[in-house]
Amino acid sequence: MTATPLAPPADLALVICTYHRPEPLKLALASALRQRAPEGKRFAIVVVDNSDEGSAESVVAAHAGGDVPVVYAQAHPPNISVARNAGLMAAAASPLIAFIDDDQEMADGWLAAMLDGARRHPQDVFVGPMIGVFEAPDKATPAMRSLFSRDTGAPDGAELFAMGPKKTANVILSTANSLFRRDALEGLSFDPAFGHAGGEDYDLFCRLQAAGRRIGWLSGPRVTEHVPAARCDAAYMRRRVYAGGQAYAAAVSKASASPRATRWRVRALAAAQTAALAALAPIMLLKGREAFADHTVRMAGVLGKLSLGGLYPVYREADAGR
Repeated sequence: MTATPLAPPADLALVICTYHRPEPLKLALASALRQRAPEGKRFAIVVVDNSDEGSAESVVAAHAGGDVPVVYAQAHPPNISVARNAGLMAAAASPLIAFIDDDQEMADGWLAAMLDGARRHPQDVFVGPMIGVFEAPDKATPAMRSLFSRDTGAPDGAELFAMGPKKTANVILSTANSLFRRDALEGLSFDPAFGHAGGEDYDLFCRLQAAGRRIGWLSGPRVTEHVPAARCDAAYMRRRVYAGGQAYAAAVSKASASPRATRWRVRALAAAQTAALAALAPIMLLKGREAFADHTVRMAGVLGKLSLGGLYPVYREADAGR
């Protein structure tokens, strides 16, 4: 793993991890380079290439040399946690570290909104809205739109919770469109055990909350996420959500005071949810193909929480990408 620290450090360093997606990366980088930093603020970009072939190097080289520093880092082996940790290492001297995914584009004004939100609100970590843009919108069911979008409808600075009785409902906490105060990450990193299944970012959110760190919402810094048609395939969605259910159970358990007891409580609740969803299946089938497909996706997530096996490596599949 190689990562050259930013010199001089930026006030906000943006990390983009990528794996064999040069075309989406070009759009993500272009949207980042369009940002305008407020007067006196320094902005830099770190691209972490998680491929063994260095497939992103030429893309970064084509965008380097402008007013905004663009740092290229390599991270091996292919594992999204390894890539994110390389990004943290490269941005370690910056007080604010942000992430977007390599298939996302930042709206104009994203940088100013992130910096303003961090200035005005006290939380340690912030997440912002994501808007899914679907290659095949006719294939995007409500469950799929929910998975690839995020909007709480809450005011700026609202508290979010990754787990526990106050867990924020219907919001996926992830590093996609996120901002961390560097001090909040002291002693923490992304767990490589989640590196092929996903959920490594949710695991970090759970550990941050367990350590007393606060998570906040910012509505201003918006991104769009490009969703290829293959990701709207119901079978892929079930595999992805199943892996997500496994990751949820593992992360919540690991961050609790009694991991083993918590894991079995999660399984018990999942067993009850499985029975309820199974009873609803005939009704959902009568509502039509789309409703039933979404029902099977929800069922897959619950079965993931119930699982006794290891994390399903959904991001190793050729159709899943990264």
